[in-house]
Amino acid sequence: MRWSHGVLAFMAVLAFTVSSSAGGEYINIKDVTMHLNEGNATFEINYTLETFTKLYVLALGCRYIEPDLLSLFGNYSSAKVIRADPDGAALMVAGAGKYNSGYYLFDSRPLGSGDKPLKEKIGRFTVVYPEGRARTFFNVTSTQNVFCEAKAAAIRPNQSVNHR
Repeated sequence: MRWSHGVLAFMAVLAFTVSSSAGGEYINIKDVTMHLNEGNATFEINYTLETFTKLYVLALGCRYIEPDLLSLFGNYSSAKVIRADPDGAALMVAGAGKYNSGYYLFDSRPLGSGDKPLKEKIGRFTVVYPEGRARTFFNVTSTQNVFCEAKAAAIRPNQSVNHR
């Protein structure tokens, strides 16, 4: 009985400590990798969590930090968390790139959202192109303007295929 009271008290202290952190300040982003796939982008985020937050996440799961992970890409309307754990996460943004003349164009977008802009620069931001080539940018506060060639076999919406 005492053990269960001790666990409940510990969880209450953890919840209070985590909730008193100003939004997102308990997540320290180490690096972000953006994988391009046709018009979609997958972002892999490596981060460290503040000690009490990490204990909370280990005990109760990552659902608590998912809103802050999504707010990092708040300027994309279709961002979804694919996976999250105490050390990193993966988010998918469908339709992040726009198709134009055989290429997908990915415009630069500020990281964070209108009401929660990113306060600190991300030390390393890497873009991985579909063919495997990678470009790394340092100390960024936004995604980068990049483009990739569309696959010839892919059929895009509102386009017809001519068979001769």
